[in-house]
Amino acid sequence: MEIVIEDLFIDQLQKCPTSFQQKFRVTYQQLKIVDTPTEVKNIYSTSAKNYYKLYIEESKIGMKVKDSTLHILCFLYNQYFE
Repeated sequence: MEIVIEDLFIDQLQKCPTSFQQKFRVTYQQLKIVDTPTEVKNIYSTSAKNYYKLYIEESKIGMKVKDSTLHILCFLYNQYFE
């Protein structure tokens, strides 16, 4: 699966601890080899078509599939932000 990581998400991820970033990298590598996001553990579809949520620890990350490309948009909730 082709993946695009939005700039906003990159900025937000850089503010997270290294251990959290490593967990995201593992999920990212898994996403590259699957056909649909829900094949990866802790990714669930939402009620909105083509939108998904990735749960890592207590954080939620919003994703969208558009034209067979997965866009990793932003944190919906980040446990490290106040």
